[in-house]
Amino acid sequence: MHCFRRTSVTLAVSLLAVAATTFVGAEGLKTPQEVLDFATSKMSSYKSWSADYSQDMNMLGNKVAMSGHVVQKPPHRVWMQVEIPVMGQQTQMTMVMGQDGIVWQVVEMGSQRQVLKMDMNKLDGNALAATGLKGNPLDQFDPEKQLESTRAMCDFSQVGRRELDGQLMYTLDGTWKAAVLTNEQMAAAAGLVGKTRIFIGQTDGFVHRLEQYDKSQTNLVMAMEFTNLKFNPDVSDALFVYHPSPDARVIDVTPTGGARLTVRPHEESTSPPPPATPTP
Repeated sequence: MHCFRRTSVTLAVSLLAVAATTFVGAEGLKTPQEVLDFATSKMSSYKSWSADYSQDMNMLGNKVAMSGHVVQKPPHRVWMQVEIPVMGQQTQMTMVMGQDGIVWQVVEMGSQRQVLKMDMNKLDGNALAATGLKGNPLDQFDPEKQLESTRAMCDFSQVGRRELDGQLMYTLDGTWKAAVLTNEQMAAAAGLVGKTRIFIGQTDGFVHRLEQYDKSQTNLVMAMEFTNLKFNPDVSDALFVYHPSPDARVIDVTPTGGARLTVRPHEESTSPPPPATPTP
């Protein structure tokens, strides 16, 4: 619900790729527009990717640290597994989304297991429209689509370069566009998150790290990072297929899917983010 929004079932970029940017050396990019066009072009070229994932949050008195691994075949096939501390216990969450558009979320805490199901095909765009966004809810899992939405909602400035994971990064700061704040939900979110900083690989065009700051734009409230990135690995489609065991108790959360897609920031602290790149 901020410049890079997360959904509660996962986690979670599309401009038309600008062909010319593929012929421009990344080190020669000068403006945020050029950097984002470069990122869009590179992201659209990856047929699959995998990475280790970590996230730390400190918002409204809630501190959460999670880590895990994610694999994606854009636009909509996703597998993610993270370890999350919940009520003093380490909890494992596995999320699987296949080409059929059904999201499975398996949560294991001690000896307890919960299986949630959401059919994204049965959701319409009303939940997104309530936040001022347009599009198919399935696009929340598409890095290219996510970036398109982000660019529509935020103004970016370039603040320098930094090395991460052995690669130079473009560093961009994103702040809300004035028109976005006319939406009630977005205005409320802006009261908690005032600035988002993203680190885009100068070579691979991928968002390696995302930081969010409070309304003062000085205090870090969330940091998310992808490391050990691998592009175009050979990934079997079987990874994105999940069948619950015959004795599993499956909870279908599709009827409340709209509410989950528009989850408020203070509710997101107990839910893993999307496994793609950050989204508005």
